[in-house]
Amino acid sequence: MGPAADIALVTGALAAANEAVFAPLAGSGTFSSDFNWRIIPATVIFAALMEGLSDVNMKVAMGISVTALITVVFYSTGKAGSPVLNLAKAMGYK
Repeated sequence: MGPAADIALVTGALAAANEAVFAPLAGSGTFSSDFNWRIIPATVIFAALMEGLSDVNMKVAMGISVTALITVVFYSTGKAGSPVLNLAKAMGYK
């Protein structure tokens, strides 16, 4: 796998960890009832698309993957909120 697909997998892992770990630590939901299972197949499809796109144009694939990673880190996706806010709440800052 190329670096664009690796970044796509990290993006999906971060989104899943946010739903499964960070959000319950911040006090919003539980793993068993609020985990969004669609993250797993979406991550696989996204990584496969980025791997295919990197064969055509590596710069575009890297740009899309990095943009997705930045979006997942700072933007609230799903019910869990953003990982940055959930970590801040879990650490007692907000």
